[in-house]
Amino acid sequence: MKKRAKKTKWVKRRHARVFAFLRVVMRPFCRLRYGFRAERCNLPKEPYLIISNHQMALDQFFLSLSFSFPIYFIASDDIFNLKISPLIEYLVAPIPKSKSFADITAIMNVFRVIKEGGAVGVCPEGNRTISGGQWEMGDAIAKLAKSLKVPLVIHNVCGGYGTDPRWGHGVRKGRMRGFVRRVVSAEELAALSVEEVFTIIKNELTVDDTQSGIAFRSRKRAEYIERALYLCPQCGGVSTIVSRKAAFRCKQCNCASTYTPYLKISPPVRQFDRIYEWFEWEREEIVNKVLAGEVVSDKEILFRESVKFQKKKKLAGDRVAIDAHHLTVSQKNGQSVYPLDEISALTMLGKKKFNFYHGGKILQVKGGKRFCAIKYVHIFEGLRQRRSNSDGREL
Repeated sequence: MKKRAKKTKWVKRRHARVFAFLRVVMRPFCRLRYGFRAERCNLPKEPYLIISNHQMALDQFFLSLSFSFPIYFIASDDIFNLKISPLIEYLVAPIPKSKSFADITAIMNVFRVIKEGGAVGVCPEGNRTISGGQWEMGDAIAKLAKSLKVPLVIHNVCGGYGTDPRWGHGVRKGRMRGFVRRVVSAEELAALSVEEVFTIIKNELTVDDTQSGIAFRSRKRAEYIERALYLCPQCGGVSTIVSRKAAFRCKQCNCASTYTPYLKISPPVRQFDRIYEWFEWEREEIVNKVLAGEVVSDKEILFRESVKFQKKKKLAGDRVAIDAHHLTVSQKNGQSVYPLDEISALTMLGKKKFNFYHGGKILQVKGGKRFCAIKYVHIFEGLRQRRSNSDGREL
């Protein structure tokens, strides 16, 4: 009788050596490049669920500098479509997960790492903040924390939004730090409800750099702010905001302001003096406009299909549009129409692209330098929420 092949372990000794080397290399780099300092946490090496807020692309490196053991991070699809993806897998073994919807395989792999004695790292927001405020998250992270039955370690990165805002270009001079804010024991987690654990997570992951009093200096600190601010509060113009150096304005009504080193809008536009205040207003207002008949569109886009562990496949299409019922990708010779109720999820990646999931495929739209991807997310999610509220069911 043929013997069953032994399952390969996820947690390997080489990962500890890789993380030790990376800490030596990254600590001085992060300090010199970003003004980042990590407060070390002397937890014993054992299984943990480690969570952090998500401000920058390098948050996983910042988080790792606070610990002396390897961390197996849950990572999104795009990291497995790079030329160096096999090397990344070999060195640090991230746990792949599709964004914006449940991935059972990813959860099984989390349990596998914990069972093998490893620590799992994740940013529960699932997406790097673009406004400086906390990205919405569901209570799945609280359910996972309770079901793993290991300590929950809550870590904060502060100053990342001021230093390198997701919508911006270039690093600003300021100060950053990373530290463990709270450790919740397995026994304490067991005694709490899912709702109580979720409240702790949301509260302890809240970081507002606009309240820090730290100046983040750059001569081009407002450049590309239209990647986040796409709707003018004065005239209601869509995609009419343009930026240059420290200033930005609406090219339709000429309303103008500056973005200060202290992350404030001066003078305030209407009542908004912080980006996340403007951002929360526009995410609601853009849905009203689309329901009233507005069609939001962009030209000069790149349309691709994303397949795990393979190079992205280029598809036909150089223009994207969204209305109350469809997402359309078109070119001179035709168009592809995707009914919104057939799209399972739509999520922003990086600074200027979004993925949407349709018919079992991961499709990606990538725009130019000033492309605003988040408005498509706001429209899709807002329409789905409005329809769910009106008929009592999700699309």
